[in-house]
Formats: sequence, structure tokens, C-alpha cells
Amino acid sequence: MKGPPEDRRISARINQSQTVRIRPAESQYAEEIRTTLNVSWDGFYFATSLSHYVPGMMVLVTRDFPTNDPKNREEQGTIVRVDKLKEGRWGVAVFLSRDIWRAGVT
Repeated sequence: MKGPPEDRRISARINQSQTVRIRPAESQYAEEIRTTLNVSWDGFYFATSLSHYVPGMMVLVTRDFPTNDPKNREEQGTIVRVDKLKEGRWGVAVFLSRDIWRAGVT
């Protein structure tokens, strides 16, 4: 019998609603603005009705969207997990590439 999947998170997550814009790097896919279900320093999880997300897909993310704060830069992220939820929805886990984000900070 299988046990629960191993939790491979590096940082703790908190249940927090944060508005994010998710823009797939491939332009044929629609961008969307969603509210997170939980967040951590290096990622977040959100629910969507769009089914185009797949593990390994690169996305560009703006947190705390749509504030006019110039610190709210686009961050590069990677889809690491997609879960089938109820009623035709999907849960999507995004890992944020913090090294790339830090490189842009002066």
C-alpha cells in the first residue's frame, strides 16, 4: 500500500490569498489573473478552469497584481504540478525561479 506522497517543499507555505497575473511564456496560451490558495517564498498554488497548464511549462508571474508598485516585477516560474479538482477545475503549483528574480534586483 502506498503512503502519502513525499513533500519536497523547501520553504513553508501559508494559506494566503494574493492576486497574481500568470502569463504563459508561449503566447498562444491565454494569461489570467487569479487569487492564490496558498503561497511560499518560492512558489504558490492556484485554481483555474484553463486546462493548458502542464508540468515544465514556463510562466511569467506578477504578484500583488494590479498595484502600481514598481517593485512588482514579472518573475519567471515553472509549473511543477497540476491537480484535477472538482467541477472541471485544475489546481496548479508554480515554482518561482528566485535566482533569476534576484539577478534583477539592484
